[in-house]
Amino acid sequence: MAKPELILAAAVVALGVFLLLGVTRIGFGAGYDRIGPRFFPYAVAAGLIVLGGWLAVGAWLAAGRPKNLSDGSAPAAALNRGSLGYLCLALLLNLALLERAGFVIACSAQFWLVARAFHSQRPLRDAIVAVLLSTAVYFAFSQLLGLSLPAGIFESLS
Repeated sequence: MAKPELILAAAVVALGVFLLLGVTRIGFGAGYDRIGPRFFPYAVAAGLIVLGGWLAVGAWLAAGRPKNLSDGSAPAAALNRGSLGYLCLALLLNLALLERAGFVIACSAQFWLVARAFHSQRPLRDAIVAVLLSTAVYFAFSQLLGLSLPAGIFESLS
């Protein structure tokens, strides 16, 4: 049996169930709302549960296949710990900087680190694109849509 794959599948299902339980704490929207504030979290939770089930079925079916590569299939890729480290750092740094430094700085750092994780060879270009994209998203959401994002360096402009 493909034990690591089944553990991953169970973790994805557990995350979906955890999210599903958390959605019940979200209040109902106004009575005239077609789609209330619970809709998308429910959809994400359901998607995670379905994805976890799909992964479990795939792991279960893969368990019956022979382990040698005589069938011409490619060997499984090795875990790239450096890329995984960059991705984890990007997420943690975004969480740490979002309220303190603001949306633009936190998301720019996250974008740049994710580009590193995908082995981009142009760090300066990545930094410029990260700042421009994060700034554009910040202004689109805060000024055009009226949603509040952590301002950070744009505190005085809001």
